[in-house]
Amino acid sequence: MQQRIERLEQEKINLSMSKAPLESRLKQAEESFAKDRARLNEEISDMKSAAKNAEARFLSLEMERDGLKEEVSKLKLSALKAASSSNAANDHNHSKENSQLPVLHDPDDNPNPNLVSSKRRDNIVEQNNELKEKYRHAKEEIHCLKIDKISLESDLKATNMEYDSLFRAFEDLQEEFRDASKLSSTAKDAVIQLEALTTEHIATAAQLNAVCADLAETKSAAQVSLEQTHEAHKKEISELKFEVSVLRARRSCPAEGDSNGDASTDHTTEDSAVWKARVEERDERIRELEEHLFKSEQTRRIMHNRIQELRGNIRVFVRTRPFLPGDCCDSNNNNSPICVAPDGESLDIVRFDRDERETFAFDKVFSPSVGQDGVFTEVSDFVQSALDGFHVCLFSYGQTGSGKTHTMQGSGNGAMRGIIPRAVEQILNQVGVMSNQRWQFTMSASFLEIYNEELKDLLFGMSSTPLTRKERRETSSARPSSSSSSTKTKLAIKRDIKGKIYVDGLTKVKIVTSDTLEGMKQLEEVMITAARSRSVASTKMNSQSSRSHSVFMLHLRGVNQENGTVVQGSLNLCDLAGSERLSRSGAASDAKRLRETQAINKSLSSLGDVFTALANGASHIPFRNSKLTYLLQDCLSGDGKALMFVNLSPTAQSSHESLCSLRFAQRVNKVELGKAKKNVQYMK
Repeated sequence: MQQRIERLEQEKINLSMSKAPLESRLKQAEESFAKDRARLNEEISDMKSAAKNAEARFLSLEMERDGLKEEVSKLKLSALKAASSSNAANDHNHSKENSQLPVLHDPDDNPNPNLVSSKRRDNIVEQNNELKEKYRHAKEEIHCLKIDKISLESDLKATNMEYDSLFRAFEDLQEEFRDASKLSSTAKDAVIQLEALTTEHIATAAQLNAVCADLAETKSAAQVSLEQTHEAHKKEISELKFEVSVLRARRSCPAEGDSNGDASTDHTTEDSAVWKARVEERDERIRELEEHLFKSEQTRRIMHNRIQELRGNIRVFVRTRPFLPGDCCDSNNNNSPICVAPDGESLDIVRFDRDERETFAFDKVFSPSVGQDGVFTEVSDFVQSALDGFHVCLFSYGQTGSGKTHTMQGSGNGAMRGIIPRAVEQILNQVGVMSNQRWQFTMSASFLEIYNEELKDLLFGMSSTPLTRKERRETSSARPSSSSSSTKTKLAIKRDIKGKIYVDGLTKVKIVTSDTLEGMKQLEEVMITAARSRSVASTKMNSQSSRSHSVFMLHLRGVNQENGTVVQGSLNLCDLAGSERLSRSGAASDAKRLRETQAINKSLSSLGDVFTALANGASHIPFRNSKLTYLLQDCLSGDGKALMFVNLSPTAQSSHESLCSLRFAQRVNKVELGKAKKNVQYMK
């Protein structure tokens, strides 16, 4: 019945869709036919009136021709009479001349009849010629009128043919309209039938719902009864297992003394058997919970990675730092041009030199009041992907003095810790939890910087193996001398057999994963060593300005001995050097600072070119234009996941740089890298 209703509804939709264009075509054809009919009727009436006028003119000309013919015949007759009378007079005069003498007469008294007749004849001839000329003109006009009449008749015939064709087209459209009307009536019948079936369906559905409700109630009661029975059976099975365990424990106890032993020995044996049975029961329960925890962890990983994929491979977070004492030189230090919306996903910014407001939206926007812990809460899920076998890259971008290094590294061991120590601590804690699930992880850290397009190992001279506390105290004083005496190797970016990027000659310091406190102390030493080696300088914009890009690399490898799964992930945390203008930083006056600024801006421009090519789907991505983009190629080419932190300064003087950073972040947020690849292998 449901299929029949759907089929009727589909037929109704199809009929209504086919009826509408037919009605529109019919209406257009009727309007066009009415216009053409009016135009043709007007032309026909004009042609008929023109034909009548031509006919009347033709008749008048024919009457005039007949009159001229009669007049010509009369003139001819009068001319003949005049000629005959003239000949008779001449004959009479000749007879008189022969019989009598000539008699002289006065010319005025008796004129010459021959002279009079010749004049009259000339007049008649002239009138005859005029009549002939009029006759010829009338004849030519009649011929032209006949031609016009034939042309009008042909036009009238063509108009009648066009009228007939339009009338036939109109009849065809009327036939189509009648068919559409029949289809419409059929559709109406279908609608009526559909309404009847709908009513029947509603009644049937209501009845079925009632039956389903009864069945659900019956099922619920049966389910409760079944669960109660199942619980009773489980309890009975547990009791039976416990009794079996007690009996096994009693049987395994050695027989002490003879058959007439005392009651205290029997009681002690029974207590030990009961305790052994309870221990076995607890062990079995622990194994069940561990299996359930392992399955839940697998499900959590799958759901977490799906969430990350749905959010997009490149996400953009924006953070505005609070005002600092050094910002007091700004006259508008209490009025920040940046306003973060309450939804935490958008912000407004006003240009300092213009009264223009622009709105931007990103994955997450942090206000100046949000601390380091709140920032890491949003990043913690992203860091988790490194443990699951993905290449993860998180880099901070922004102008000089916007708080990038504070966001990534922080300060101290308390609430001001940055993303790097918090990420390592989270991974160590998670490794400790996963160790109970038969996972064994190894972790190593590297720290490098890109200074003037040259790679520099910030951990050069540190031991690659973890040291004890005593060894670290003994070697801490001797490290500078050993570092100065050793020769640094030149670092180079290469590819391994699998095509993955790695830095040849880079120091890797192993981090202890079995002890979280020991691992964090090793990380603290790594951070201190890297901070001593990194290139920083003072500028007009920042007293501790980073003059290079630093990249913290954490390499993870996990092995599950139980199922043979091997995962390899990496976490790259990049603290990019700040983009700056020479007019504000004052680097133009120092040749070294100028060269550093040019190298920084060039590498950031190359990073922008890479993101532009990725957003446009270009066939060639210019990763090799700079060492920074070449190093991060695996994370930005679809094999990994990336997150960009945009750091902003709240001062009004920095609004132009903040606006440029936001526009760049808006382009990055549109980049789709595709589905990330998980690095998982299975041991044979």
